[in-house]
Amino acid sequence: MFEKAVELDPTFALAYAWLSDAHRLMYWFYHDRSNKRLAMTKEAGDKALELDPELLEGRMALGMYFYHAHLDYDHALEQFAIARKSHPNNSDILGGFGLVQRRQGKFEQALEDLKRSYELDPLNHFRAWEVGTTLTYLRKYPEAEHHYDQAISLAPDLYFAYYCRAWLYLCWQGSTEKARAVLAQALESIKPVENPSLIKLLIIVDMFEKNYQRALDRLTLESQDIDNQEYIDDREYFVPNALLYARIYGYMNETELEQTSYESARSILESKIEEHPDHARFRSALGLVYAGLGRKEDAIREGKLAVELLPVSKEAMRGPYRVEDLARIYVMVGEYDAAIDQLEYLLSIPGPLSIPLLQLDPIWHPLRNHPHFQKLSVRNQ
Repeated sequence: MFEKAVELDPTFALAYAWLSDAHRLMYWFYHDRSNKRLAMTKEAGDKALELDPELLEGRMALGMYFYHAHLDYDHALEQFAIARKSHPNNSDILGGFGLVQRRQGKFEQALEDLKRSYELDPLNHFRAWEVGTTLTYLRKYPEAEHHYDQAISLAPDLYFAYYCRAWLYLCWQGSTEKARAVLAQALESIKPVENPSLIKLLIIVDMFEKNYQRALDRLTLESQDIDNQEYIDDREYFVPNALLYARIYGYMNETELEQTSYESARSILESKIEEHPDHARFRSALGLVYAGLGRKEDAIREGKLAVELLPVSKEAMRGPYRVEDLARIYVMVGEYDAAIDQLEYLLSIPGPLSIPLLQLDPIWHPLRNHPHFQKLSVRNQ
């Protein structure tokens, strides 16, 4: 529709800005990661500013291009700063600053801008949710709960605030009961009801409660193909069904089925890496698969490569997940000291990991009696 708009009116600057956003999101959410798509993003944004150098949306489109297309935070912030000179109290600009600062690891600074953005646009559920997510990474859980509640009240038919609020209770209190209650509320409120992200989280809650048969039944009978789902950051949280099956079968001591599932997951992930060799999540997921197959050196190599491809220093939001995957790999191959070193680092920075999660997730059970792990748990309570 934006393409039709600029075809009908080649001087329509705002339509070019929105067209740039559409191309950018196609790239960011992995619908099309081609250089051609990036070029179209930049071309449309430049055209918007050529037609109207003062256009706020054009400046924002260019800033978001630098952010999403190249993780070029400095140039993104430069564009936002130009826009802020003439629009000092614009919610979108402040939100842009906050999102980029958060990726840079400047969480307190990001929180200030995101809160101000929400204050200026108090009916915006996305703003409330982003504040809640930032607070969760800062482990300011009670305040995060409040903002997730606000996001749900503003958009009760959208799933992601429910998902994050349920995860919050796992991080904060280790409460599978509260998490399950939020997910039940979500499944009553959203459409479509069969939401893959929520089903996946229910499966994880089942595993945390050691109800592996229920997790298996849910995965087999209730869930859509999680291989094809889209998450908040899309493929950065990709988990093949086969990898979930392998994990569940492993906890159930069904060794043959576990190994068969790992082999299936290996085939899926190696195929994806052929298409996207520099994709950090595919690499770390493959590392987990290799660990499950007993390929220790291959597993550690893939886990380390994932961290190198998306280091926390470059990506403070997604980077910690790759470090956590590496810790999981170390546990699976028996390198417990190395695993604990990674966990200690993750608990020292803003991120999604917490002591209650370490206590809930059965992947960490082999560390329970390790003195270093016990000290780590006490120190971070």
